[in-house]
Amino acid sequence: MIDWQRLWAPRSVAVVGASGRDGSLGQAPVRYLLQHGYPGAIFPVNPSHAQVCGMTCYPSVAACPGPVDLALVMVGADRVPAALADCAAAGAGFAVVLASGFAEAGAEGRLRQAELVEAAAAQGLTVVGPNCIGLVNPHARLVAGFSPLFARAAFRPGEIGLVTQSGALGFGIVSLALERDLHFSRVLNTGNEAALTTADAVSDLLADDVTRVILVYAEELRQPERWRELARLSRARGKAIAMLKVGRSQDGARAAASHTAALAGDDRVLDAVLRQLSITRAADIDELLDLAAVFRQPRLPRGPGAGIVTTSGGAGIMAADGCAAAGLTVAELGAGTRAVLERHIPAFGSAVNPVDVTAQVLADRQVFRTCLAQVAADPAVDLLLAAFCVLTGESADRTVEDLLTVAAATDKPVLVSRTGADALAHGAAARLQAAGVPVFATPARAARAAGALAAFAAARALTPAGPAPPSGPPPSARTPAQSLHRLPLPRQTLATTAEEAVAAAAAIGFPVVLKIASPDIPHKTEAGGVRLGLTTPDGVRTAFTEIITASRTYCPGARLSGVLVQEQIQDAVELLLGITPSPFGPLLTVGAGGILVEILQDTALRLLPIDRNGAAAMLDDLKVTRLLRGARGRPHADEEALIDLIMTITEFATTTPGRWELDLNPVAVLPRGQGVRVLDHLLITHEGGPHGTDG
Repeated sequence: MIDWQRLWAPRSVAVVGASGRDGSLGQAPVRYLLQHGYPGAIFPVNPSHAQVCGMTCYPSVAACPGPVDLALVMVGADRVPAALADCAAAGAGFAVVLASGFAEAGAEGRLRQAELVEAAAAQGLTVVGPNCIGLVNPHARLVAGFSPLFARAAFRPGEIGLVTQSGALGFGIVSLALERDLHFSRVLNTGNEAALTTADAVSDLLADDVTRVILVYAEELRQPERWRELARLSRARGKAIAMLKVGRSQDGARAAASHTAALAGDDRVLDAVLRQLSITRAADIDELLDLAAVFRQPRLPRGPGAGIVTTSGGAGIMAADGCAAAGLTVAELGAGTRAVLERHIPAFGSAVNPVDVTAQVLADRQVFRTCLAQVAADPAVDLLLAAFCVLTGESADRTVEDLLTVAAATDKPVLVSRTGADALAHGAAARLQAAGVPVFATPARAARAAGALAAFAAARALTPAGPAPPSGPPPSARTPAQSLHRLPLPRQTLATTAEEAVAAAAAIGFPVVLKIASPDIPHKTEAGGVRLGLTTPDGVRTAFTEIITASRTYCPGARLSGVLVQEQIQDAVELLLGITPSPFGPLLTVGAGGILVEILQDTALRLLPIDRNGAAAMLDDLKVTRLLRGARGRPHADEEALIDLIMTITEFATTTPGRWELDLNPVAVLPRGQGVRVLDHLLITHEGGPHGTDG
C-alpha cells in the first residue's frame, strides 16, 4: 500500500547529491524548496559538502537528524543503487530519481533500472522515475525538483492534477496553464515509470479531495488493463480525465493475419477505447488546457442543447458549426424566450439561436444582461456559450460583470469565447476564469470543450452506482473451436475433387461460390482462391481446377483441405465483424466488409462486453449503415439479426480464454426477416502458433 501522504505532504525532504556550488543543478532543489516556502525539514545530503544554501549538509540519508519521507536523488546513474539503499535503510517513503541513463539508454540501462527497482521494492521504498524532473503540490508549498520553471513561477493552489511522463514538456504545459490562470493541485513527472506508473498517480488523484480534473500527458500507457476501472471511478466521482497521448503517427502496427487486426492495429484503437471510457483525448497542448478550463468548473449540462449569444454574426456561425462538430445541438428557443429577445435586439440582429444581440446592445447594460439571462433560462438550453470579438475598456468590464451575474444565477455551465488579443482587455479573462467561467480564444475551441463536458456528463449519468462487473472468462469457459458452430453459415459442402464440387453445387442449387479451404491461406481472394456466380457444372469444374492451381502457386507449402462449395447469397449488405485482443481487453470491430474492407476502412470499435444498445450504437457510427436502412431504394436489411450475431460473438469473446482473433468477413445481412449469413470466418489462436479455421 502506497502512503501518498509521504510524497505529496512530506514532513521532510532529503536532497541526495546536493551541491554547495552556486548555480549548480545539485543546488537547485534545495533553493526551490526554500524559495517556495516549504514548511518541513530540508536535509541536503552529500559527504563532500559541509553546508548547502546555509544549511547543514549530511554525509548520508541515514545520518539525517530526523525521519525522511521524500528523497530527491540527484546523483549519477552509477551511484543511484547505493543512494537508494541508503534511503531505504533510513526508512524513507519515496525516492524521486532525477538521474537519467536507465531504460531510455538501451539494454544495459533497462537492466540497471530493473535491478534498482527490485532492490528498492524489497526494502519498502517507492521509486518515482528515474529520468524525471520532480513534483509540485502548491497546497503543501512543495516544489521538489529542478525545472527552470521553479525559479520563476508562483504556484497558487488549484484544482487541476497533472501526471506527465515527460518532465521538460510537462512543466512547459504547467507554464502555459499558469499564463491562463489555471492552477494545480498536484503535478507529478513519472519519467520512466520503473515502479510508480501514470495509472498509480491517476488513481491517487481520483481519491484526492482537492483535485477536480486530471490531465495526463503520455507517451506510452503502461498497465492499460487498469484504465477501465479508473475511468469508471472518474465518472462516479465526477472528476474528468483529459489525456494528451502522443505517437499517433507511429509505424508500429503489427502485420496482422486477419482483416480485423489490420483495421484495429493502430491509433484508432486508443481513440475508440478512450471515447468509450469517457476519457477525453486532446489533440494538442492547447486543447488539453481548454479541457482543463472547462472541466474545472463544477457544473455539468443536463443535455446537449447549446444556447449561443454573440455580438458578431460570424462568431455565432462559427460557434454553431463548432457545436455541431462537437456533438452538441443548437437549441431551439421557446416562443417566450424569442419574444423577450425580439423586444431588445435591433432588427439587424437575430433572436433565433445563435442569438446575435449586436454590439449595439452592449451599450445598454441591463438589456444585454436580460438577453443573456433569457437564453440561459430557456428549458431547451443546457449550457450557455457567449461569443465575442474585440472588446476593450469599459465595454469589456461591463460585459464581464454581466456574464458573472448571469453565471452566478444559473446552474448551467457558462462558457465564453473571446476572439481578440489579451492586451485589449487585460485581466478580463482572468476575472471570468477565477469565478469558474472558462474563456477560450475562438468559438470552435469553446464548442469543442463544451462538447467534451456534455459527453462526460452523459457518461456520468449512465455510470452504475455499484462496483465494476468482474472481467475475464468464467470457470466453465469453452475453447474457441467449441463455439464456432453457433455461427449462421450458408449452405455449403467441402469438395476434394472437381466432380464432388459439381455434385455439391447441384445439391445446393445454382448459382454457387467456390472458395479454397486451407488453414494456411487466410486471405482467399488475394490467393486467387475464390470464384463467384458459378451457374453451370462446367463452370464449377473449371473453377475448382483454377482455384487449386492458383492456391498452390500462391503458397506452395499450404495445406489444402479442398474447395468449399457454398450457396451464393444475393441482395445482401456485406459487413465485417471481428474480435482482436488488445492491451485493454477484447476489442470488437464492426465495419464495411467484403473486398472493400481496407479501402473504405469504415469501422466502429468497442471494448467488450457491450449490450444490444451498444451494438446498435456501433452501427450508428458507420457510413455503410445507410445501406442497411434502405438507402437508394434498397430493402431494409435485417438489423436485428445482425445485432443478434454481434451479441453471439460478444458472448464468445467473454467466455473464451486465451489470445485469439476472430474474423467474420463478409457477413451478408439479408433483407429484414431473412437473417444474416457468415460467408467466411477465420479463427487464429496465438498460444500454440497461428492456425486458421475457414468457413
